Amino acid sequence: MINKGVVTDRSGQTLTVTFERPEACGDCHNCPRGSESCKKHEIFLTGDAAIGDMVEVELDDSHVIMASMVAYLIPLAGFLLGLAAGYILASRFPDANSELIMAVTALAGTALAYLFMRIIDPHFAKGRWEPKIVSIEHINK
Repeated sequence: MINKGVVTDRSGQTLTVTFERPEACGDCHNCPRGSESCKKHEIFLTGDAAIGDMVEVELDDSHVIMASMVAYLIPLAGFLLGLAAGYILASRFPDANSELIMAVTALAGTALAYLFMRIIDPHFAKGRWEPKIVSIEHINK
């Protein structure tokens, strides 16, 4: 996947690249529609470009798909494991409200899955998962 963006800031070798909202976003509703955060997305890259230059940034499609799978499947697994743990726990306490126990443990499992994702995120953010600048179009001022 290749996206074009504009270098909006530079600090040493670290560039801030701003992208217009891609069509692939569709109606995901992840950010408030019409807000500036919805129209523009920023990432930080290492590269050699000046402020105002147009850059093409690439992230391998297979890595995008894998990242999406990780982002959806780990919380789902946490939810299901928490639900199963709640079912087992509720069966040991027949006088307790089993639905409440299952709901609480399912939410706890989901929360633990998100915590796990925050812990492993730095390992995925570097190397092959990192977007790379593939071309720079220098804009003369």
